[in-house]
Amino acid sequence: MNSPGGPAPAFSLSAGRRARELADSVGGPVVDVLVVGLGATGAGAALDAAARGLDVVAVDAHDLAFGTSRFSSKLIHGGLRYLASGRLDV
Repeated sequence: MNSPGGPAPAFSLSAGRRARELADSVGGPVVDVLVVGLGATGAGAALDAAARGLDVVAVDAHDLAFGTSRFSSKLIHGGLRYLASGRLDV
């Protein structure tokens, strides 16, 4: 763990790191996929594309899952209720 005010870890989603990586990607090589918006759907799409070996750039106006994805509840596991009861026709 870093001390407060110390350097952010390599995996940090800090504003400074986002700005540097975005600046590095602008005018750079062509990418396969551009994902705009990193809510649950956008982050999932970016992950899926990267897992398939595609070059991905993902951008968002805020931090990861800042808006609707942050405030929704039971969005993902709500469908598990139907799987548990065998109702697959919904």
